[in-house]
Amino acid sequence: MKIDAHQHFWHYTEADYGWISAEQGVLQRDFLPEDLAHVLNQSKLEGCIAVQARQTLIETNWLLDLAQEYAFIKGVVGWIDLKSKNLTEQLTDYKANAKLVGFRHVLQDEIDPNFMLEEAFIAGLKTIEAENYTYDLLIFSHQLPQACELAKQFTKLPIVIDHIAKPKIGNQQEFAAWQLGINTLAKHDNVYCKVSGMVTEADVNNWTQEDFTPYLTAVFDAFGPSRIMFGSDWPVCLLGGEYPQIKDIVSDFVNQYYPTHFDAVFGENAARFYKIQ
Repeated sequence: MKIDAHQHFWHYTEADYGWISAEQGVLQRDFLPEDLAHVLNQSKLEGCIAVQARQTLIETNWLLDLAQEYAFIKGVVGWIDLKSKNLTEQLTDYKANAKLVGFRHVLQDEIDPNFMLEEAFIAGLKTIEAENYTYDLLIFSHQLPQACELAKQFTKLPIVIDHIAKPKIGNQQEFAAWQLGINTLAKHDNVYCKVSGMVTEADVNNWTQEDFTPYLTAVFDAFGPSRIMFGSDWPVCLLGGEYPQIKDIVSDFVNQYYPTHFDAVFGENAARFYKIQ
């Protein structure tokens, strides 16, 4: 099964998506399953993982409703308050919904880099670990030290790093520190990595395939092709190009260096990680 392991849907309003600036006007409209369906078909992908873009249970429930209506949405990574004292009870309400595969918190927006290491947050992660959910780790590269400390506390929770931890593509001064963090996280067998969201960390108007090669090489060297999954980050990726262009950044690299693992990177790894049938 060919899967886009990371994309979003939204009904655009300025109040809900204030992070979308005027310069990002291409994103200031609705992006819904019917918009993505033909794009996936054209790119020979059979399904997707819908990931939360708002930190509300309303978002989680809405994505689950979409997943029930559209079969190509194979799984939902929702949001839930991991620090809530009644987290277990809230999870009970979702047990019957097989499309809910995991959770995510927008850690990149937390001012305190140690937010993810707070006792209540770690307790929440242990709860979703016990309930057999996955966790998407959304961070900037400067948060990698904290992410490495977090990973030490979990051996069974399936964790996937979103957007290769969002390094500033082309910034050589930061590359070594980013690579060290990636290599450290990769030592944990339960940690995977999404090759996604890279184009928006580059020069969106002037990027080339070669800009991403050092980062893809580093990630594949660290995790190996069995713990890496392609994600488009659609529609955010449209800031840097059309969907086929974004896919080709990864597919061209994999075809050149890991051709026998193409199906793994473009679906099988995601299916295994998220337990998609």
